[in-house]
Order: sequence, then C-alpha cells, then structure tokens
Amino acid sequence: MKDFEALKTVIPQGEIAGVGEKVQYLVHEMNDNTVRIALRYPGRLSAEVLAQAVAAVVSRIDVLHASFRSTPLDAYWIYNEDYSEGDFFTAEETAEDPMILAEQALVRPIAPDAKTQMHCTLVQGESESVLVLNISHLCVDGGDGKYLMNKLAEAYNRIVRTGNADGLEIKNGSRSAFQVYRELSYKEFLSAIKPSMSEVKTEFHFPEEDPGHPNLVWKSLPAAVVRQAAGYAKERNATVNDLLLTACYRAYAKLFDSAPGEALSIMSMMDLRRHCRNGECEGLCNMSGSLPTVLEHGICGDFWETLEEIAAQTRSAKEDPVAGLGGMPLIHTAAKTTPLWVLLKVANKVYGSMSIGLTNMGNISCDDLTLNELRPTGGIFGGPLKKKPGMQISAAGFDGAVTLCCVGEYGEEDAKLIRRMLDLIEEELRDIDVHKDKVTEASAHHE
Repeated sequence: MKDFEALKTVIPQGEIAGVGEKVQYLVHEMNDNTVRIALRYPGRLSAEVLAQAVAAVVSRIDVLHASFRSTPLDAYWIYNEDYSEGDFFTAEETAEDPMILAEQALVRPIAPDAKTQMHCTLVQGESESVLVLNISHLCVDGGDGKYLMNKLAEAYNRIVRTGNADGLEIKNGSRSAFQVYRELSYKEFLSAIKPSMSEVKTEFHFPEEDPGHPNLVWKSLPAAVVRQAAGYAKERNATVNDLLLTACYRAYAKLFDSAPGEALSIMSMMDLRRHCRNGECEGLCNMSGSLPTVLEHGICGDFWETLEEIAAQTRSAKEDPVAGLGGMPLIHTAAKTTPLWVLLKVANKVYGSMSIGLTNMGNISCDDLTLNELRPTGGIFGGPLKKKPGMQISAAGFDGAVTLCCVGEYGEEDAKLIRRMLDLIEEELRDIDVHKDKVTEASAHHE
C-alpha cells in the first residue's frame, strides 16, 4: 500500500489523454514526437500576417494550445489560455541562404509540456522566405500535418484579403483512436487483434557508436526523374510509394553489401483514416498505421523484379479490410488500462528492435499553399527525430519533386552514410529507363 501511495502524484486539472496520444508518448525517449515541414517561397512573406494566421489556427484547436503532462499512472492534457505569440511564432532575418537557419529550426522539438503544440518559424533573406512548421506528433501525423499547412495558408490569405481570419473553419472534434474501429464488423475487429509486424528486423548500421547531435539530412529528387519512373511503374500496376520502397531496399542492399538471400524488411506507414466514418477523423489525430514489407530472399534480380514483389505486398495490404490495424486493439487497450510507468518500460524494449522505415506523405499541391500570390518552390517533410538504432526516411512530393529527409541524432560519419543512401535511391530511380524494354515486353505478354 505504501509503494502504491508513492506512485501517486497530484493529478493536474485537465483532460485525460487519449490512448493514441499516450501510445505515441511512450517512445519519447527514442524519438522527439515532432512532425516538421518547411516550405520555400520566392519572396518575402509578411511576418505580422503569418503570426496572426498561426494564432488563428492554434486558438481554434484545443489540443494545439495544451500541455501534455504525465504521472506514473496516467497522462493528461492541460489547456492553456495564457500562451503568448512567442509560444507559437518566431521570425528571423538573415543575409545568407534562409535554408541554413530553417534547417536549424526544423530539428527543434515540440516539448510535450510546451504551452502550444505547434510552432511556426519564418526565416527571411533578401529575396526568399522559408516557413517552418513544427507540430507535436502526439496531435498529428503527416496527414493532419498537411491539413494544418492548408489551413494556415487559408488563414493567411483571409487576413490579407479581409484583415482577419473570421470564417476559418477547422476540425476540432474527437481525437479518439477508436474511430478506426467503429465501421469494422465483429469478425474484422477480431482479425485486427493479431499483430502484423514482420519478424525480420533490418537495422541501419551506423558507423559511430556515440549518439551524435540533432541532424537533418535531405535530398530532392527532380520531378522529371520521379515522373519518368512513375510512368514506367504504372505499366506494372505499381505506385510511387512502391517505387520509393523498391529503391530504398536496393539502395540499402548496395550500401551495406547485403549477402545474397539475406532477408530484408522496411516498415512503411499507411493512413488509417480509410477506416474512419466518411474516411476522415473528427479531430486532429495521429492516425498512422504500420505497413510492413519484407523480401524473404533479399534482392533477387533487377529493379522490376524487386518492384513486382513489393507492389504485390502493398496491393494485398490495401485490399485487407483491417489494413494497418494489426495489433492495435491490444495496444490501445493496454494504453487505457495499464499504468504509464509500466508501459514506458515495455516501450523501451520493443522500440529498440524496430527495422528501418520509410514514410511517404504523397504529393502536395504547391498551389494550395500559395500565400498572397507567393507560390512555394519546394519543401521538406520530416518525421520525428529518431535516436539510434532507429532510422526513418520521410518522403513528400511538392508538385512532383520528391524530397527525402532523415532526422536523427547523427555524427558526421553517420550523416555521410545516410546521405550516400539517399544518393543511391536517386540513382536507382534514374537508372530505371535501362529496363524500359523489359517493362514493355512484360506488359505485352501480360495482355
């Protein structure tokens, strides 16, 4: 009884955190629970208008002006009314390339107990601006991160036109993770209980043992390269995501000289909003689920043979009525019923065995992110900063040009090796035209 009393703390006045939010918090020692986005604009934005636009978004969504607080037993959201502009907006000027300061802003985390769960940094040079948006992963995934980008652009343009953001509507409903189960049949729900994780764990072999420091490594794949590769892949009924996964597998195998027949696995993610009523969550949520792929016999044959194997797996997963939900009922039930200190111990053991990952936010229309006639020329999407041994590549298309980004605690040699892997991914996609005749012949034979 005395031990139990020692575990208890004063419970803060607030709302009990949802199970999805607690599940994400469990890995905060291994990643920084932050989603980050950067957009480049060919001109100077108005810092005053942008600050007002961010304020309009943050004020309309309760969880964005809340602090996440944990006790040994549970976790809570404390809603704040005393936050100030400095909590959600920063403006910086530079005589150099604004991307230099923007990269520094991108690796800054959103602390769970911060007064706001979104922060915008505007870095301006003489003739170019970079808008950086950091958002808590407890509140959003890539899908809702993209949603907030669009809402921020809408707010900015409303303020330019009318002087205020009146009329801006943003979803602020239920954040419950159980939204994904509501439309499932009893049989489908039971099938979702079984975990879908691959037993094959492919690790990124970092050359440095020391943790390193927060670092950002990114590369932009030209739209022409992606467009050509996507055109060839379409003949094989494969998607851009399949292409990126295939290129990632082959790049990894080249980078580490994988042995013939060595099984490889890459964890990618899928949007679980497909399972929600009307295909959308009611409030801001992290609705990402795992989509494991595995090459049981490693890299066999050319690019197209690898692509065919990967595409068959992802197609099968997408046709599964409980795709991405494997094991989640058990995880969510545990998060709801188990003391937080117990869950944290389990998470530390499980997370260390994760394979490398690739997450793809898809293509983003730069037209939708135009701010008072300034249209972005490109951008970066980055997931949470991963601590070793974790390694994740985040991908996002900006009008067809795909940016690959890794955020982690890397030393210089670590960063150099990751940069080489991103280069190899591009090389794989650039070399695809070598196999074009094989694709055409295969398609003709299939018909």
